[in-house]
Amino acid sequence: MTNFESFRKGMIMGLPLAVGVGTYGVVYGILTQNVLTTPETILSCLIVYAGVSQILALDLWQHPLPVYMIILSTFIINLRHMLMSASVYPYALNENRWLSYFTMFFMVDEGWALSMGEFRKGTARIGFLLGTGVINYIFWVTAAMAGRTMGALIPSPEAIGIDFTLTAVFLTIGAGSFRGRKDIPIILTAFIFAVITYQFVGGKWYILAGGIAGGLAGWLSYDRS
Repeated sequence: MTNFESFRKGMIMGLPLAVGVGTYGVVYGILTQNVLTTPETILSCLIVYAGVSQILALDLWQHPLPVYMIILSTFIINLRHMLMSASVYPYALNENRWLSYFTMFFMVDEGWALSMGEFRKGTARIGFLLGTGVINYIFWVTAAMAGRTMGALIPSPEAIGIDFTLTAVFLTIGAGSFRGRKDIPIILTAFIFAVITYQFVGGKWYILAGGIAGGLAGWLSYDRS
């Protein structure tokens, strides 16, 4: 199978996932209305292409801009991509190096999971991962622009509760990632540190504190045997 054939197969199989990504994109576009300009919204989708991080950044966006907090928070959230990329490495050994590097920009959680299944079965090449990422990218950017347009018709998204979507998105992601009882200590650690930081430090630092504490708890509890 050629990489072009794998790419086309990845786009087709990734289409249902992309539809789901598009729903988040619409919400993101609406929520940028009172936070980002239209060019900033477009660039954030084209250049960043990291839905969860972009949504988190909106919640942190204020003046003066907490640049370091946004960078650290998004870095922690996206650390998982290092592990995801490492898992792809064995299947990219015989592929064109620059094609593999280019593909990593488009790698998203859903596409990665779908691609790993195909890689293990030996039914796809690196182009498959690129295909899943590109179709998600197209839907994400297009949906965000549609949401931005819709947002212009909603003077105050908060008035109808759309701002709660930020919380709902993270709750949904958390629920979908929950692996059972072994995750409970990690969740409690993140929650406790976030609450303490919120009470005694204030601002948005509780997000960073909870993320770091939860990440460390997860690392310490990881079974290395």
